[in-house]
Amino acid sequence: MTVTAARRTMSPRRSAARTAAVAALSAAALLGGGLTAQAAAPNRTTGATVELAPAGALATQCYYRVNASGGLQIRSGPGTSYRVVGSYANGSTILASASTTNGFRKVGTNRWVSSAYTVRITSYPCE
Repeated sequence: MTVTAARRTMSPRRSAARTAAVAALSAAALLGGGLTAQAAAPNRTTGATVELAPAGALATQCYYRVNASGGLQIRSGPGTSYRVVGSYANGSTILASASTTNGFRKVGTNRWVSSAYTVRITSYPCE
């Protein structure tokens, strides 16, 4: 006697919904949205491949103290050629990315500060 397992397929609408949900969790985790992205392996093959970033690759933000006597300029991009969109006073505590791009830390959407004028506050844990 031969037993053949019946293969159940997921409807395209349900497959798209599952893919969108996994993508939303991944994006929230990468952007620091406070959601935990733990994707369990699907119990059925959906035909869609979703790759999650490894845990160590998630963006980390830490607290820094501004160490610039005249204040620290906030720029619209990671470089001195980007326009100034604001500033922080000397001694201010800011939350910024732990990693740098071109010597600049990201402090918000289209908001960057020079890492040369930030000092990590080690008494606060990184998020």
